[in-house]
Amino acid sequence: MLSLGRAAFSVREGRLVLVREQGRYQASELAAAAIDAEVAFPEVEPEPQVAPERGGSTRPAQVKTAAEPSDGYDAGQNRGVVLREALLRTARMIDLALGEGARVDVAGVTARLKRRAEMLNLGPGSLAVRREAGSLVVELSPGEAAIATAGADAQQALTFRLRVPVSDANDTPQEIVADVQGGPIWLSTLGVHEGDMGLFDVARTSIVSRARVVLSADGQTLGIDGEGRLKNLSLRSKALADEPIAGLDLAWRAKANGKLDGSRIVAEDAEIDLGALRLIARGEYEHAGASHRVRGSFEVPLSACQSMLDSVPRGVVAKLHGMRLAGSFGIEGKLRFDTASLDRTFSLDWGVSNTCRVTEMPPELSVDRFKRAFQRLVYGPGGQRVEIESGPGTAEWVPYEDISRFMEVAVLTTEDGGFHRHHGFDEEAIKNSIRENLRKRRFVRGASTVSMQLAKNLYLERTKSVARKLQETLLTMYLEQELTKEQIMELYLNVVEFGPLVYGIGAAARHYFNASAAQLSLGQALYIASILPNPSVQHFDASGEVTPAWSGYLRKLMQIAHRRHRISDEELEKGLQETVVRGSPAPHLAPRQPAGDGGEAVEVRPEEEQGGSWMAP
Repeated sequence: MLSLGRAAFSVREGRLVLVREQGRYQASELAAAAIDAEVAFPEVEPEPQVAPERGGSTRPAQVKTAAEPSDGYDAGQNRGVVLREALLRTARMIDLALGEGARVDVAGVTARLKRRAEMLNLGPGSLAVRREAGSLVVELSPGEAAIATAGADAQQALTFRLRVPVSDANDTPQEIVADVQGGPIWLSTLGVHEGDMGLFDVARTSIVSRARVVLSADGQTLGIDGEGRLKNLSLRSKALADEPIAGLDLAWRAKANGKLDGSRIVAEDAEIDLGALRLIARGEYEHAGASHRVRGSFEVPLSACQSMLDSVPRGVVAKLHGMRLAGSFGIEGKLRFDTASLDRTFSLDWGVSNTCRVTEMPPELSVDRFKRAFQRLVYGPGGQRVEIESGPGTAEWVPYEDISRFMEVAVLTTEDGGFHRHHGFDEEAIKNSIRENLRKRRFVRGASTVSMQLAKNLYLERTKSVARKLQETLLTMYLEQELTKEQIMELYLNVVEFGPLVYGIGAAARHYFNASAAQLSLGQALYIASILPNPSVQHFDASGEVTPAWSGYLRKLMQIAHRRHRISDEELEKGLQETVVRGSPAPHLAPRQPAGDGGEAVEVRPEEEQGGSWMAP
């Protein structure tokens, strides 16, 4: 038994033969019935602590400036050199210990790689070490017994081969090369267990790889050139989907290189294929001080929409089973930015060819359901799910024509400025969102439109996953196809959450202002719309009036609405005199505040907290 830091090894029936030559002992034979290794990976360092700002946003408590030293970054500069030296030192020690014609042969090597509660088992496999043209070569491959057990379908072993130079020809440093070659071979043959890293049905999952990884002679650069494929991959991952994903057929190829200090990465060619769905990318990333620079291109080649949908495992699009599509989809774009000067350098351009159209939808998803009373699940204050009734004819339903027009003005100002221009997805809002998230170095702003929010409210759970986002995209496309903008707005205002168990504009108007949806003033409508991103947080003081800071924010929204010609001069004048009071159906009017008093100068609810794109043109 041997423990080395986070690694533990055990050897069973080990055999070591030493021969004394030229005054020192060398190994002529090293063998074992089994070697078992267990490696625990360290925890990822936590995110920097954040301190709340006024208005509820967060910012890093301590942020290094470009002029400050960063120990982690300096260490990263030497990471490749340290790795190379460690490999060379170990290889030379082994080489010195081995005699001429020495054999290292271990038939039963197993390993368990652990991180938190996750584990990956590998083996048993065969380990062989030999000299070859001035290098020490280490090979790991599945054991013969495992391959025989897998049957004829296994075809080829998957071999990992590491070549480390132990004598530099002409004193010239040489590369360290690792190859992973072989397959197809079942994951179970490699020793992977059911449940490892969320994997299941591992006896039917095969892997093929033809890849080479090269550590440069100076230890500065790592390059990869290869391709591979995972067939019938099945896994459980809440980050991907709520349901198990089975039968994933994933292929990849890549030719890339990068500095091990993280300062530069170049992808000459990279592609991921999921059946008919292909993503191709090329580009480069550079990092210097506080600046991150990216320049690249991406492409999803034109393909039939239904073929793309069929390529996605059912677990990822579980709610869309039975949907049929016609048409084709493709996209090609370029991205360029430098975080040191985002306003000047940020550029994201794409061209989309999209003729996708829903030709068939299962009855439980059809918009025809929403033309009459329907049942749906919502969330209560404690997160518990509650079933409520919605739809035309129900007690809380308010027809579009009976809703104050200020309510739509408010939603278009706070949530979706391009609602009447886009077809469910606002390209300008997406670009603004990416730019602001890059500026803040974290996710602070989304680009969700009214149509996307409606799709989530009508069909999907609150969980966040890749599957939910993909389903949301397709359902948004369907709603925009089948409904008019007026119908979408009517549905949205009647199903969206405005507070704990306050769903729909009828309930919200009564709950906050003891009024009907038709009676809402400009200020009241803007208040109701302004809490949509976080309806559990309210902004009334002890007297029932909206707090001075939030009142200033509402006046700013009024000015934005006026600038966009959504309200008249008279409506703006009256709105700026309004005091919004909880429980009061009639707006309280006061003399207009002097310009700037509680208006633009008040810093509340910064734009990164917006649910949509109200700051976009």
